[in-house]
Amino acid sequence: MPKYTVRTMKLSELKGFYQHIKKDFLPGEYAPYAVLYQQLQNGVQEGLVLCDRSRDLAYAICAAGNENGYVLISLLAVLEDYRGQGIGTAFMKKLHEIYRHKQAIIVEVEKPELSETPEELDDRNGRIAFYERLGYHLIPGIDYSIWDVPMHLMALPISISEEIIDQKIGEIMHRVYLGLMGEQFIHKMQLSVKE
Repeated sequence: MPKYTVRTMKLSELKGFYQHIKKDFLPGEYAPYAVLYQQLQNGVQEGLVLCDRSRDLAYAICAAGNENGYVLISLLAVLEDYRGQGIGTAFMKKLHEIYRHKQAIIVEVEKPELSETPEELDDRNGRIAFYERLGYHLIPGIDYSIWDVPMHLMALPISISEEIIDQKIGEIMHRVYLGLMGEQFIHKMQLSVKE
């Protein structure tokens, strides 16, 4: 069994990881380089890297510096050469350990119902199933989008109940994204409760 460690991504490494981000995520799912650099520099987000000995295997960008005690995993990807080996699961378990003192961890997942191809549908359903196996639940009864990209929200309760997360998700996400985007762009986070 490999021994994995998690290290902090150095600001000087962001340029290299940003090349991966551009390949691993669709435009609109990640911040411009200068914005992400500033967020990491200011501690609004943190970059974490999963390693095995001297190899980087996966990376995550997490909004964990807000005062409300919730963590949003903004980006998470296994580097291309290491996919399909259980590394994503190992990384998530490490993140759960790192954030065990928080209220909950939240992830955004693309909506399967908006898939345009069977492959995209499989990928999106697979992503939801991945998080469900790790204990996350889909937050019901909301319409949510960020930067005009419709998403589902999923959460892993740590020190509060699933019900409290579901009830307070609008307030939680507003506070997280206010820290990330500021007053100028907070309107780009849309969340409403379905009737």
